[in-house]
Amino acid sequence: AAPEAADADTHDIAVIGVDGVFPNAGSTDELWRVLVEGEDCLTEVPASRWDIDAYYGTDGAPGTVYLRRAGFVEGLTDFDPGFFRLSPAEAEWIDPQQRHLVQSAWRALEDAGLAGKAQMATGVFVGASYQHYRDTVVGDVVQTPAGLGNHNAILANRVSFFLDLHGPSMTIDTLCSSSLVALHTAVRSIRAGECEQALVAGVHLGMSHQYFQLGSRLRSFSPSNALRPFDSGADGFVPGEGVVTVVLKPLRAALRDGDRVRGVVKGTAVNHGGRTSGLTVPSSAAQQSVISAALADAGVPVESVGMVEAHGTGTSLGDPIEVEGLTRAWRALTDRSQFCAIGSLKGNVGHLEPAAGLAGLVKVLLSMERGVVPPSLHVVRPNDHIRFEGTPFFLADRVMEWPRPEDGLRRGAVSAFGMGGVNAHVILEEAPTAVVRGVPVPESLVVRVTGADETAVRTLAGSYA
Repeated sequence: AAPEAADADTHDIAVIGVDGVFPNAGSTDELWRVLVEGEDCLTEVPASRWDIDAYYGTDGAPGTVYLRRAGFVEGLTDFDPGFFRLSPAEAEWIDPQQRHLVQSAWRALEDAGLAGKAQMATGVFVGASYQHYRDTVVGDVVQTPAGLGNHNAILANRVSFFLDLHGPSMTIDTLCSSSLVALHTAVRSIRAGECEQALVAGVHLGMSHQYFQLGSRLRSFSPSNALRPFDSGADGFVPGEGVVTVVLKPLRAALRDGDRVRGVVKGTAVNHGGRTSGLTVPSSAAQQSVISAALADAGVPVESVGMVEAHGTGTSLGDPIEVEGLTRAWRALTDRSQFCAIGSLKGNVGHLEPAAGLAGLVKVLLSMERGVVPPSLHVVRPNDHIRFEGTPFFLADRVMEWPRPEDGLRRGAVSAFGMGGVNAHVILEEAPTAVVRGVPVPESLVVRVTGADETAVRTLAGSYA
């Protein structure tokens, strides 16, 4: 086929599998409950992690932390080494980020109906930044399992190794935009024919006291221990843990193969802010540019986008800059005002740092599937430097119906901006109307559930139910 025809076949990328674990939400279904119920999942540092009182202090002394609350994932060390062909002794030295990542990858393939099937031409792209386990547990140990188990490059490589995948396999670190940059890279890889499908993930688990100390020294965290995207009282972010994985495949191939399409990636873009007044200071112009590029790649009318999942970290400087960049990009294409909902799930689960972009993407996918926009938490009074009434956006401050447009499908957008200046933006579209197949459906079905032991069978049966 001519290059133009090949590009047309692979431009729209289907999301055919989704998995995620978040603070107080062990699945994407539980995340949806958290979002629509407006639950704040931030808690004080659990004693099982480390003793917050041993480090807490508000005087800024070296080694102290002023943040007591964050979003923590339960069952951090839960793992089934035998399933992944690891000995318990080896697994103990492996970063929980690697352990949870391979489990999430398997569950995402289960959601796609592909677990256990040959998938050699599959790429793996993982967004990750920190190595908390190495800092707190492993230290200077040089045993082989510890070395391989605590190297971020091995995050993606272990998934490829376990599943016998032969496509590109890489870990990408652009700090807070890592997982959305990983998605962009995977989309480009599929379009270029480097792989037929891809696993894309973001992971941030096991937050260490050293990480809290660094954030406290940088004054990045919220002194009030609350994350308030777009609120006038926003004073910094609160971190959170999570692992998110999606399975991507060209839309045409997914429809051909009868896959369940959860949503469609229409366009992506990535750039850097260049020189600003400081390395960590965002650029409104660069954000405008990356949003415009993603819209151009998607080729959809901006007025068809009904929801934006913002980066929305809850900072007095970053939030207004983000809305300014969005507004400038959209104003070049529309004069309409306040027709698109904007929000951020960070008020619910914290800032998942390298996994934040994919977490936002899952929120938009779930919202499109259900036709509902969840609220953005903790907005008592909108930021004084944001005038939403003069923008195309309105703040999603309550659960709202998201009706399907008469002339098309629901569309949403996701932003993720890295602290070092790397920006990413993605345009999503609702899954196309399912093709009705002429297959008779019996009145009852037998579902066979198998596992290595009774506990595994009961757990799996419960999750299916």
